[in-house]
Amino acid sequence: MRRLVVLTALAALLLPAARVSASAGHLEGYVPAVAHASGQLNSRWTSDVWIYHQGATFIHLWYNPAGRDNTDVQSVVIQLDEPVLYLEDVVATVFGAAGFGSLHYLADGPVEVVSRTWTPREDGTGVYGQTIRGIPIGWASVAGTGQAGSLRVLVNQDGESRSNLGILNVSQYPVTVLVEIFTSDGEPAAGDSSFSVDLQPFDITQINDVLSRIPDGQGDGLIIRATVTSESGGIMAYVSTVNNVTNDPSYQEAFRFGF
Repeated sequence: MRRLVVLTALAALLLPAARVSASAGHLEGYVPAVAHASGQLNSRWTSDVWIYHQGATFIHLWYNPAGRDNTDVQSVVIQLDEPVLYLEDVVATVFGAAGFGSLHYLADGPVEVVSRTWTPREDGTGVYGQTIRGIPIGWASVAGTGQAGSLRVLVNQDGESRSNLGILNVSQYPVTVLVEIFTSDGEPAAGDSSFSVDLQPFDITQINDVLSRIPDGQGDGLIIRATVTSESGGIMAYVSTVNNVTNDPSYQEAFRFGF
């Protein structure tokens, strides 16, 4: 299935009243980050996915690799025969792919989608992982909403971990995103704390160790803000903070502080 259906979903994003609260399940959304890939400091990331429903019969899944125009990506259609569907190593087993990207889904009834992205411990005694829940399409930040529609994450600056900022374009339009890093008092951080990111349709990028753009000593409670500055499009964002010794990650979904 081509992604024509997304045009209708994005139209709904322009109605702020629809953003008030989460429903009991949703039809369409994104798992912002899925992987079957090697990462920094000997990490090897794999994503498993669970799909829960009470009445849906099928779901379309699109894997959107990073760094490309994914307009013509075809969906994989999966029947939902049981209340819970488990997809181990979803990038490799469902799509026959490798690398890093996002997972777009659309079902014929309400679903909840949950993923776990994990890496083996270097000593081979276990794994570290982070849970990433699917985000309803209506929670995206869209063009024309200014700072009220911006997405934010909160991070600390330390030498023991790296914070990776992910931004995904959930629209069929090219998107330009302004990323700004602020100190805890709301002032712009020193260094290269303001920059733009261009994304192709349905594209995703992850800015690894984003705080390396600013000098040490900026403090705790840093604010990273992402704002759509192009005329069209919509985004989601997250930060994954990974310990540099163990590769133990933690995940934070970006939030809006407006509407």
